[in-house]
Amino acid sequence: MNLEKPGKIKRRGEHANRAYSEIRRKILELELEPGSDLDEKSLAEVFGVSRTPLREALNRLWSEQLVVITPNRGAIVAPLTLTDFPAFIEALAFAQKRIYELAATNAVAADIAAIKKAEDAFVSCFGNNGADLAELNRSFHAAIASAAKNYHLETFYMRLLFESERLAGVCFSYQAEGRDLHLDQVIQEHRATVEAIAYGNVELSGEIGLQHAELFQSRILRYLSRNAADCF
Repeated sequence: MNLEKPGKIKRRGEHANRAYSEIRRKILELELEPGSDLDEKSLAEVFGVSRTPLREALNRLWSEQLVVITPNRGAIVAPLTLTDFPAFIEALAFAQKRIYELAATNAVAADIAAIKKAEDAFVSCFGNNGADLAELNRSFHAAIASAAKNYHLETFYMRLLFESERLAGVCFSYQAEGRDLHLDQVIQEHRATVEAIAYGNVELSGEIGLQHAELFQSRILRYLSRNAADCF
């Protein structure tokens, strides 16, 4: 039986959410470097919370594969390695194509509305920091995954999205000279995705899914070719 007062439980949840959001932002923007230690005592002091809500925050980040928790070392920022990047992109393209196809097949009006709402949120965030854009980008794709109505494939796809979010955050933060044409293209493909799924065009939806994965890959490679020495 939980004898804690509701107010105390609520405050602990608020503290955990605050710590989660701030640590997550720092990880996505590389303020906390890959492989660095996440000392519980120091973090608790920084955020002015006890260790219990801090551990809740770290466990949540672990579930998103942004943090690694080991028995001996404790919590660390998940390493960011690109040795298996080609295999990762292959998996992402495969899953995304099928997710988009299933969404075009199975989406109902409520699903279309949720996807459109997520698209609008991403567009309205244009110009914000990379972490915000990466999170809203994931939310857009998560709405499509939900519309696919296949729990097992959705679970696999969401794991890939969480793995890609840190790279997406870094790359969304990267701004080329002048207007960012990559973000323009992302928005165009998001809109084309909504339209194809809304009209139930299975073939076109799958093609856009593959194209969108290729766009992400090209962005990563272009960013790394210019900035790898500074970030990895």
